[in-house]
Amino acid sequence: MRSMSTVYRALLIVSIIAVMIWGWSFLLPAILGDDGDGEGQATGASAVPELWTVTHVYDGDSMEVTRDGVVEDVRVIGIDTPERGECGADQAREAAQVTLLDQQVALIPGAQTDRDTYDRLLRYVEIGTEDYGREMIEFGFAIARYDSRSGQPHDREDDYRELDAQVEHLCPDFDGAAG
Repeated sequence: MRSMSTVYRALLIVSIIAVMIWGWSFLLPAILGDDGDGEGQATGASAVPELWTVTHVYDGDSMEVTRDGVVEDVRVIGIDTPERGECGADQAREAAQVTLLDQQVALIPGAQTDRDTYDRLLRYVEIGTEDYGREMIEFGFAIARYDSRSGQPHDREDDYRELDAQVEHLCPDFDGAAG
């Protein structure tokens, strides 16, 4: 037969473990950023962005997207493509349609304001791990624009401007002055 002190020690250890588990059930969600809905929530750069489906392409730098019945117009941050009637407009729009239409994209904030003067969301557009705006510059369909030079700084402007300086554009005279 065990002594009472051994039984009390065992009960004490079990009680301490139970209190630790109970305490972690409150602390762990706070540490992981869970808001209590059971789904958890990542924070910082590792956050998984919500995916939207591109339903219409207006031109090379603006589109319509939907998610869960919500429809938004989006203006791609940091790039400018030719407007209708300008050199390269049809090619930029076609490139956008081929790349984006009916695709799921991530909309990543990065501008100082959330919306432009036309109430469009200002977002970087990513397809998987590819930056759509960067690709449009890289293939000569867009120029780096709407950045700190025009009072609209954004997170990727240094990369966009550096790439823009190295690219041979589809229409070398396009400077974005019309749009």
